[in-house]
Amino acid sequence: MLQIQFIGTLGADAEKKVATENGSKFTTFRAAHNDVWKDDAGEEHTRTIWVDCVINDHPNVADYLKQGTQVFVTGYPTLRVYSSPKDRCMKAGLTINVQRIELLGGRVDLVPRELIDENAQLHRVNKYYNIEGVKKECVMQDKRGNLYNVDKHGWVAPATKQEENG
Repeated sequence: MLQIQFIGTLGADAEKKVATENGSKFTTFRAAHNDVWKDDAGEEHTRTIWVDCVINDHPNVADYLKQGTQVFVTGYPTLRVYSSPKDRCMKAGLTINVQRIELLGGRVDLVPRELIDENAQLHRVNKYYNIEGVKKECVMQDKRGNLYNVDKHGWVAPATKQEENG
């Protein structure tokens, strides 16, 4: 098994997508990883590597992945080779099938650490905005009455204003 871990900064907001072949949902985003080093003369150099990332079947995670957010990503790599129409050269790109993602920058309080379900049961939200043991989509609220969508995998995202107004 080959696995990659990297820290990068999102170049744009993540996008929710649906596969045309089978209708499965996935999220894509691009993150830039910068290597900085000094040569023998003491001159500083920077190299930026852009990594395409795919998260399968977790549509709510896109709500947190905004341009400029720093993330720690773990996943399985795929190398793709393609012909660039711009300069007519063969190029290579790296795509990561994300298994785990952690937000390192940006707003950290998008979701409170405790949510209440329709049965008034309290649930702890972990730092990855996930609730263990959730088996179906539902709506929960915080102590102030703000609504949050929870998908069948336990991923939590703030409800949009349109969803809150019904």
